[in-house]
Amino acid sequence: MRSRVVQVLIIGICLMMVVGAVQAQTAKALAGVKTVQVDATVVPDASKVKEEHAPNQVADSLRNALKDANFEVGDAPIRAHIVLDEFTSGSTAKRFMVGFGAGRSTVDCRLVIQDAEGKELVSRKIRVRGNLVFSPYQGNNTQRRQAVSSFEQRLLEEIEKLK
Repeated sequence: MRSRVVQVLIIGICLMMVVGAVQAQTAKALAGVKTVQVDATVVPDASKVKEEHAPNQVADSLRNALKDANFEVGDAPIRAHIVLDEFTSGSTAKRFMVGFGAGRSTVDCRLVIQDAEGKELVSRKIRVRGNLVFSPYQGNNTQRRQAVSSFEQRLLEEIEKLK
């Protein structure tokens, strides 16, 4: 009985070490990387992306965040792209009539990092919304710019964690 308990404990410790090693490897997927290739944005449901320029805009934000994190952007075995689940400028009418955060702009996506074979190394969920500090009378363009700026900052933070 006692040897069985010891065996189970040893197996459990080994499994924890393997899981920890895998998590550490994916957590630092960009360690030692100098150049990252940015691929086109993926839009799984076009009905949730209200702006036709959104895929290009988030790809540009990804490029900017990578450059801000001191990576070169170009042909490379490590690739990054955004899976864009939602992008809206918000609604001035909802912000004015409903309040309580209704009608804010939204960028909802996943940052995906892949190796040369296309194996997914990292997938990080990112969701940012327009700021409540601003007036409900604020135009959709101002809300969108604020959300995109917050999005780019969040991208930079996630990329820094992967170094």
